[in-house]
Amino acid sequence: MSSKEWTAWDLTRRISPREQVRVMKRDAYGRLDENSYPSVHRVGPHSPTTPWAMNLADERGFFRVLCFDFDGKIKGEVDVDLMEQAHDECDALSRVLDSLSIAHVVCQSSGTGGRHIWITLRDGAAAERMIALSGAAHANFGTLDHGMLNNPRTGAARPPLSPHRDGSSSTVLWGDLDALTDPATTLDDLDALTVALDKRKPALRAADSAPAGPVNEHHRAHRALSRAGTAHMATVGGGSNPSWTGFACLLSAANAGWTFGDVEHAAKSAPGMEHYRTKNNGRGSRHSRSKGEARARLERQWAKALQFAAVQRPLPASREPADLTELNALVTDVDVLLSRLAASPGRWGRTEKAISQRTILLSLAYLTLQTGKRVVAASTRDLALMGGLGRTTAADALTALARDGFIERVTPSDDGNAAEWRLLREFSTTPGTVRPQPLNNPRPPSELFNLRASLVTALENQLTDQRHDLFTRAGLGHLAGKVYALLRQIPALTVETAARLLGVSTRHTATILSRLRRHKLIVKHPEGWARSKRDLRDHAAVSEGVSGTLADRAERYRAEREVWAWWHAEIDRMTTAPRARTRRLHVTSRTLEFTDGRPGERSWPLYPRDSEGRGDHRMARYWAVNGMLAPGSLWWSSAA
Repeated sequence: MSSKEWTAWDLTRRISPREQVRVMKRDAYGRLDENSYPSVHRVGPHSPTTPWAMNLADERGFFRVLCFDFDGKIKGEVDVDLMEQAHDECDALSRVLDSLSIAHVVCQSSGTGGRHIWITLRDGAAAERMIALSGAAHANFGTLDHGMLNNPRTGAARPPLSPHRDGSSSTVLWGDLDALTDPATTLDDLDALTVALDKRKPALRAADSAPAGPVNEHHRAHRALSRAGTAHMATVGGGSNPSWTGFACLLSAANAGWTFGDVEHAAKSAPGMEHYRTKNNGRGSRHSRSKGEARARLERQWAKALQFAAVQRPLPASREPADLTELNALVTDVDVLLSRLAASPGRWGRTEKAISQRTILLSLAYLTLQTGKRVVAASTRDLALMGGLGRTTAADALTALARDGFIERVTPSDDGNAAEWRLLREFSTTPGTVRPQPLNNPRPPSELFNLRASLVTALENQLTDQRHDLFTRAGLGHLAGKVYALLRQIPALTVETAARLLGVSTRHTATILSRLRRHKLIVKHPEGWARSKRDLRDHAAVSEGVSGTLADRAERYRAEREVWAWWHAEIDRMTTAPRARTRRLHVTSRTLEFTDGRPGERSWPLYPRDSEGRGDHRMARYWAVNGMLAPGSLWWSSAA
């Protein structure tokens, strides 16, 4: 029987692992407004009268059917960017399956454009095997809803050709339905798929990942990039996943200090930025974007890349962890920490100080996971910039967290070296408590790395969502940022639910939601409040008069660091024998270049002095703020 001859119910009768399916139930008005399947219908000659979902595992808990669900919706509403990403990721997984000769069928799940990839198995797959596969797949594809693959008891999906509650139906895009009724995929094939996905999954820092396809060796970016960034820019056609490659290009450019004008220029011709010139038409090919659409998408993605780059900037060079047992303990501790933060919202949300402490604790947890080390070096200013806080607020938060036993300062800052901090393990286990993952029973490496990647993604999303000019103290405040970040994790929130999760009063919560609504950052939802489709934080920051606050703060901290280094160089000069001192010109000398490009010690000018011969730090700061100390810059002073 060919694909065109199958009906939805006939196909379900052939491939369903169980004797019944889950079906929707109409409400009192005959409508199907709720996306749930509370009733059952026996698999037999008569089809259900409402949409149905088929279990993926049999009664014994062995998976007989696999469904990879790529969803581009937020709170039930289609997000254009996410939907296109879902299409790209579905195509990428389909290519991996083709390379392994695994028969599959790709369907458009409904009229909204979601994607399903269906595979049937010759033998049942145990839940443990599926957890490894779904974890590897989710690490590769951010839009994949892998929950059903982890749930042998109730995991279900609407089968191919079946109706949707909006009146549309699942349609086959490519693949032969006969391959589902006559399964040939073995458990060895599943293991091979897991291995392949583990090998190709991105690095914890997307910009450092291997390219997603062949690279054009002749392409050269017009500005310098890291080695990985250069490879992403030169990836032919964006590789197997153009949307992912395009964002990796933007993230690499943001880390390299590019401007929007630079990435706009690169998007015109860079092979890796194909995603910003063409779009997936949903059927395996691409067509050109209009200029307005291309620019709007590039602007949105560039703003997102800048947020991620700001959070990742304090990270040291990436390295592979040598001790998986210690990494397992770190991942477990951070996992428990996030659970504890969610379980005691009042401790971390009742006051502004508590919110700042929570942000700093999340930043340290993020650095711990990224580095794979128990002890991490982090300056107060770096942590402040990661969380969108001021340096004094960050310093107070570190002191309070250390006093309360959540972190420990291992070594203080000295001579330009940042202080070293350690997350204490007592916050997750009290004396005499059995650990959830004993050190002598670590997770399998693939599961460990997948959980680590999942936690890193969760922390990055929380930090980037609440790190914005709008959510600074002069704007809507840090609690508003916390609410905005929370709405990524939960589809919709009522005032009461938000108050409980934040640990504040309903009156305070209503005030915060009102401010967010005033700037159209949230919209009314049948179940409360949800994020708006468009990210209007930049526009709201302009309205509040706080646009550029974090950029100004970062520039101020840069100048402070430079003055500090300059003063230390001056102290070294003063404590050195006169004959051993290098000759230095004054900072106000005309046509002065402070660096000659030679390796070794940096050549600093003489530190400015006041009338009494003491260091004039205010004047030094003036020169630093105005860029006079920038290596390679030629400056002259109007006061010279």
